[in-house]
Amino acid sequence: MRSRLLTVSVVATAAVALLAGCTFSVGLDTAPTVSPEEIENSAAAALEHQTDVRPDIDCGEEPIPVEEGRSVTCLLVDPVAGLEFDVVITFNEVDGDDYFFDIQVADVANNAPVPTAEPGASVPIGDIEALAIQALSSTLDFVPEVTCTGTDVEIAAGVTVDCSYPSPEGEVDAVVTITAFDTSTGRYTIRVD
Repeated sequence: MRSRLLTVSVVATAAVALLAGCTFSVGLDTAPTVSPEEIENSAAAALEHQTDVRPDIDCGEEPIPVEEGRSVTCLLVDPVAGLEFDVVITFNEVDGDDYFFDIQVADVANNAPVPTAEPGASVPIGDIEALAIQALSSTLDFVPEVTCTGTDVEIAAGVTVDCSYPSPEGEVDAVVTITAFDTSTGRYTIRVD
C-alpha cells in the first residue's frame, strides 16, 4: 500500500494524569493519555484546513498514549465518496501538555470499488465517481469531490462520462473514459482526463 505524508503539524493539549505515589512495573505504559475524540477532532480539523473537506476520523474507544515517536492508526472516512482510508497519526514532539503530530493518509481506500460489471450491464454513477476520486487522489495533493452527469453508466470500452470537481484554482472539468472491458471477468478500467 502506497502512502503519502501530509505534513501537518498540529499542536494540542494533553490531559496529563498525576502519577505521584503510584508504583510502576517494568513494561507498564506510563505515557500520558488523551481521549480518542481529542485526536480525532484535531486531525480532522488539520485535514479540513488543507483540503476544505472535513473527514470523519475514528481512533477507537481506548485512551491514546501521547509519547514522542508513538503512532496510532485510525480510520478516515471521506464524507464525499464514503471511501475509507487508514490514517497513521505519529506524535513527533511532546512538550508537557503540548504535542505535535504528523498525519499520513493511505493512497488506496480500504473499500475502493472493484471495477467489475456483467456484460451489457450498467453501474451506478457513484461507482464511477468513486473510481475517479481514487484515480485523481493519487495525482492531486487533495481528495477531490468528483461529480459526474447521469445516474447509470453502461460499461463498454469507449464510453465516456462528463465529470467535474472543485479545486483551489476553480472548477475543473474531467472526462472519465472506460478504456477496456473484459467480458469473461467483468473487469473494466478507466482513465480520467
